[in-house]
Parts: sequence; C-alpha cells; structure tokens
Amino acid sequence: MIPIQKKILLVGPLNEQGVGGRLEEMKVWARALDTHGAIVEVFSRFNSGHYFDHVKVWESAHIIFGKKIDRIPALKSLLIRVWASKFLKGRRELFFKSSSWNRFANGFDGIILFINDSSSEREIFESSLDLPIYIRFTGTLKNFDTLVKDGLNLNLTKRAYIFHDPNLLRDFIPTLPHYFIDQTAIQEEKLLKVPIDQKCQVFAMIGLFMEVKQVEEVIQTFANFPKLRLLLFGKGELESSYKKIIQRNSINNVEIRGFFPAQTMEMMFYEFDSLIINSSEETGPMTGVEAMAAGKIIISTRVGAMPGRLNNDFFIISPSNSLSDIIENLGTFKPQKIEREKMRLRNKYLENYSTNAISKQIADLILV
Repeated sequence: MIPIQKKILLVGPLNEQGVGGRLEEMKVWARALDTHGAIVEVFSRFNSGHYFDHVKVWESAHIIFGKKIDRIPALKSLLIRVWASKFLKGRRELFFKSSSWNRFANGFDGIILFINDSSSEREIFESSLDLPIYIRFTGTLKNFDTLVKDGLNLNLTKRAYIFHDPNLLRDFIPTLPHYFIDQTAIQEEKLLKVPIDQKCQVFAMIGLFMEVKQVEEVIQTFANFPKLRLLLFGKGELESSYKKIIQRNSINNVEIRGFFPAQTMEMMFYEFDSLIINSSEETGPMTGVEAMAAGKIIISTRVGAMPGRLNNDFFIISPSNSLSDIIENLGTFKPQKIEREKMRLRNKYLENYSTNAISKQIADLILV
C-alpha cells in the first residue's frame, strides 16, 4: 500500500526584513519534511515572502481575501493596507477564531507552531482544531504555568511540545507529550568546507542586535584586549547604541560588519576563530550549531542547548568564569590544543547535529 502523503503547515511570525533564527529554523524543517515526502506550506500572519524555495507562504490577507490576490500586486497591496487599518483591528485580533482560519487550517494533517509562549499564534494550539498541533518553542520559557494549564485543558493525543534540549525544561515534566530535536546548519555543506586552523585571535557575535544578546557587555570586555578583534555580524535597532559605545570609549578593535544573507552566511565564518554567545535567553541558538559545523571555538552563557552542545564548562560564561577569564585562559592554549577543540566541535556536529540526523528525527516524529 502506498503511504498517504501528509500535508503539513508551518506557522510562525516572520519579520519584515526576512531575517532571524526562527525563519532559518523553519527553513530547515520545511526542507526536511519536503525531502521526506510531505506537502509543506507556511503561514505567517504578516510579511509573507519567497523564503522557502518552492514552498507556498500564506499570510492572513490571503485567508481573508483569497489566495489569488498575489496575481495582481497592486490589488494585493491595497487589500493588505485595508486589512492592516485600525477599522479592522478587532477582526485581526479574532483571526484565529474565525471560520476562514478554521477552514484553512483543517486542510492540513498537522500544524507546527514556531513560537514563543507569549505569541498570538498560541491560540491555535489552545483551539479545538481536531488535528495534531505541535509547539516548537523559539523562546525561553520564563515559567511553566501555561504548560501546566495545557495539561489540564488540552487533548493529550493531539497536542505536543518540541524542545531543543532537556536543559530548557529545568527538570519540569510536562503532562503533554514532549520531544527533543535540536538544530542543524542550513548551509551545512558550505560550513564544513571552512578550514580549521590553530588560531584564536578574532572573535565574533552573530544575530539580531537585541538586548537579550548582551552585546554591550562584550564590546566593553574587548576594550581590555586591544590585541584581539571582535566582529559584530547583524543588524537591529541597537546598532546606533553599539556605535556610540565604540566611539565614546575609543575602542578600535571592535567592528560592526552588518548582516550577511543566509545564502552567503558561510563567508562570516571564514573571518573569525571563535563565536561568542552572551545571551541571557536562547532556545538554540542556531548560530551555535553553525559554528560547530564550521569548526570554531565557542564561548557561551549557560543558555538554551549550548551546555549540552559544548559539554565543556571551561567555555561556559558564569559568575565564577567570566568572559574575560575565558579569553585570558584561551591565550595560554598551545596552537595544537586550539585545533583539537575546533575539531572536537565539528566532529560532534557531524555525529549529533548534521542535516541528515536532524531531518530524520523531524520526519520520524511528524510523518509517522
């Protein structure tokens, strides 16, 4: 008997710039499911775009006014402005309770939500839709109150969570089914070609310039290491603040390099030796596995899946092991030891986080 081809909807809020870890992770999942024979489509309430190759991307305006609005760009632009107007604010807020949304959602065999616990899209998970719906958490849970409520109110056979790593649950055990699937590098083939050397002189941070990334602390730290360099790859509203800190303190070894598109993101990894993740909150991050694939030293706070990925407290930032301490100690490493650590991380990536390994885990969970 030929297996029935499942139709899966990926849901997540996309930003206007079409960048960020959520988008990159959704690309990985779309590719994995498509490769294993599923029909995949994507929904974002706003900011749909051609982010997923041949995979269709819908937004709320398509559901309200019809999927064919793309055929007339001027009409689509007008309808989106109407939909975004203050007069339809109430209808937008009730969108996930509308009959239009329910008809659309019921056309799929399963839905995966790429959201944090405060996202509006959580209404989909809490709804009465009679199909499997998963939350793939893209933000750190502040507490587990909503998970406790889920266990009391939701169908245990049709709802489940997917976490990156057990570390994110902090010993809490949800009532609903829950699974662990980490991330992979979407540009794996290119990253694995980045040569591994014995140097550790150039450091980098990668991602949107947000407060949770705690970039300012790292900039200030590098003022004390003038012989080393720090490259900041990314963009965001805090960029001007970073520039002011650099100028005010005459920090000459920190450089803002801007954003590299996903198609050429491997070029960043040719420019530095060590990735710094100084975030106060993360679920992955994806830059962590990308750096592992590229064979880079990684220094990280104890966030998301990073402790398990690194499995080495020497490189974990903590009150008793500051970023300055780690950098100073790294300076005592012999070149061969630096090379061994880089190779260790790449080999661990190949064993646990490769595209094939993660894609199989995704397919085995969603398409069985």
